[in-house]
Amino acid sequence: MLHGIGGWQNCLYSKCTILAIPSFRDRIPVIVDEVTTLVGPGELIDVIITERGIAINPKRKDLLSAVKNSSLPIKSIHDLKKEVDEICGGASSKPKVNKNKVVAVVKWVDGTVLDSVFQVYPRKNVVLQKGGSE
Repeated sequence: MLHGIGGWQNCLYSKCTILAIPSFRDRIPVIVDEVTTLVGPGELIDVIITERGIAINPKRKDLLSAVKNSSLPIKSIHDLKKEVDEICGGASSKPKVNKNKVVAVVKWVDGTVLDSVFQVYPRKNVVLQKGGSE
């Protein structure tokens, strides 16, 4: 896992959930068509803000209406993803995982298991730090 999920799941039931994220990390786009591990239901996220623009969940007609005449850089999530993919040279390849080796389990706030985290095979030509893993 690149980053811990922290306690942000508890915030997803707010009236307006806004994620402030970079559009990419180390030339890897953050906005993807399909995630490797589910840590929270995407439909509960209302707004994504990046340095390249703001994407509002199309189900939030109230928010879209409120910013309709603003000068904010509102974009669809698809346009934002396309722009970032072009900057990064395309979408990144999915990691290869060992579906037989679960290394962690992701639980929802009520204890429901959302997903499993599987062992990731190292990328070719990657030098691992002594004692570490990618």
